[in-house]
Amino acid sequence: MAYVTVKDYVASTLHSLKSPYAMTPQYITIHNTANDATARNEIAYMKRNTASTSYHVAIDDKEAIEAIPFNRNAWHCGDGNGDGNRKSIGIEICYSRSGGAKYAQAEANAIEYTAQLLKKYGWGIDRVRWHRDWSGKNCPHRILDEGRSAAVRKAIADRLAELTKPKTEVAGVTNEPQLNADQEAVRKKAMELGITDGKNPFRNVNQYYVWNAMIPFVQRLKALENKSK
Repeated sequence: MAYVTVKDYVASTLHSLKSPYAMTPQYITIHNTANDATARNEIAYMKRNTASTSYHVAIDDKEAIEAIPFNRNAWHCGDGNGDGNRKSIGIEICYSRSGGAKYAQAEANAIEYTAQLLKKYGWGIDRVRWHRDWSGKNCPHRILDEGRSAAVRKAIADRLAELTKPKTEVAGVTNEPQLNADQEAVRKKAMELGITDGKNPFRNVNQYYVWNAMIPFVQRLKALENKSK
């Protein structure tokens, strides 16, 4: 099931507490919430409490709630003014305490969301970090405790590869409309006169090409007009 992305930003009056610094993101940091709240409830709690702890996105089985813009920092890595807090986008995966189907879907949504972010910024999988990488905390706890760190990273990398795979054209397959009988007659005559090779009749035409093709015709027409005077 696809998730919906919702922007529900903290008020600017909370920036001094939750996201005081401008940020040019360089990494994505993955967390588990260690509770069973929905993404909406997770964000609502972050907004109303007086702690500085904050994160950019919370993702559950249905929604990805963006609460802090990616051009501002958040306090989610426990490394003070290190790169985790000051240069990484924090993503919280919901329902991690109990696990189960809802958590599995939330994690799948987070994998998709993360891959899309990597594509957006032109990054590779090397930009993805766990909370543990910054400060040693056992987070994302469910991913780490279940020994799935490598598997989740591979899932993100595989999805990124799919998203960035160059599109290839299949030989002989075209989405262009077919020529009707009158159009086909024009194509054949144009080919006879050397105006075109007959390929891609509906492509955008280079104006220089048209001018070059029409000059001899107009010159002949003017010559005939001069003879008739």
